[in-house]
Amino acid sequence: MKKLLFISLLSLATAQSFATDLSDDGSLKITGFYSFTGAKVLSGSAQGSSTPWTYQQWQCPCAIQGWEYTAVYEKSKGFQFDQESLLGVQIKKEFSPTFSLTSQFVSRALNPNDGSRPTVDWLYATWQPERDSHWTFQAGKFRIPLYYYSDFLYIGYAYPWVRPAPDVYGWPIYAYNGANVSYRTQLGQGDWAATVQAWTGSYTQKKDAYDTLIYYTTPTHESWKSIHGISFAANNGPVDVRAMVMWYKDSVWQDEGGVRTTLLDGQSTRIMGFSANLDQNNWIVRAEIDRYSQVDASKGLNFVYKYALLGFGYQYGDWTPMFTMSQYTTVAEPIEARKTKYLSLRWDLYKNMALKFQYDISKDKSHYSYPFFGDSRLFSISLQGTF
Repeated sequence: MKKLLFISLLSLATAQSFATDLSDDGSLKITGFYSFTGAKVLSGSAQGSSTPWTYQQWQCPCAIQGWEYTAVYEKSKGFQFDQESLLGVQIKKEFSPTFSLTSQFVSRALNPNDGSRPTVDWLYATWQPERDSHWTFQAGKFRIPLYYYSDFLYIGYAYPWVRPAPDVYGWPIYAYNGANVSYRTQLGQGDWAATVQAWTGSYTQKKDAYDTLIYYTTPTHESWKSIHGISFAANNGPVDVRAMVMWYKDSVWQDEGGVRTTLLDGQSTRIMGFSANLDQNNWIVRAEIDRYSQVDASKGLNFVYKYALLGFGYQYGDWTPMFTMSQYTTVAEPIEARKTKYLSLRWDLYKNMALKFQYDISKDKSHYSYPFFGDSRLFSISLQGTF
């Protein structure tokens, strides 16, 4: 019944194609988005063998497509629509031309993270010194702007794939409570515009799915404190580039049976990223590279991840085929690594609605002594849109 209700809500969403005013003066608006996504693991193997295996609670061959909420497709379950499908709404109240409140709620078919149902992805206030000011100040709850698609990671209509590459996107902490400030300006007399943003805050996720389900199997908690980061973005229409760096203190612990076990205690961590996109004469290029560094020789820590994606596409009318490659790897043994190739096709059915098809070939390059998620071939289909 719960799944049927969720599908019914998505069906209602597809019938809409515009924002709705909730007040006569237009100061209160609601908009929304949806993704009805299904996927099937066609084949898979681990450590050179196609014999089925078990990794944690999953029966493999399998394919992980969402690290934040542990969206994992299992070959034995056929086509699954209960891993990534979601429905979201955003409500914005403008109290004046310079002050507003924004909230975003997402109902997910799968949400193993400890917390509210539905998920409160955004809840913040925005203030500008004056209308059309270069400066914007915000405070509340936000997604951490680690990646190019961070702000609209779950608004599938905003990008060409069924999902941004899982090899690049996904950490146990994906939000922060705090504040940010941004400054927007033109660069000289040309067509380039630039935005500089700085943010600070913290976030604690109890029993986060990433740590608890993927790595430890014991209820595990993670906290990022003293978060502070800065990004620089520039675009001139066809070209869009962004660079960011963020620091924080990372703590991971378990408290089973009333006994606290500390796995990481306020460890200094840094994440850097750079993205470059091109939309020119129907050609599409998407590129992103990031580096996660958590190193402390005195504690024997050498957690360094390198991850990247590169994609090329071409828009033929309402159709956009694309080829993308992605990978991630750690630098110290035991190596955890993966390489994936994607063939995707986006069909813009109607205004604000797209149907997408995707075929992924993923190779597990990890050096674990046990089978990890393994190699996989995955076929996905998704109806995505906004309203």
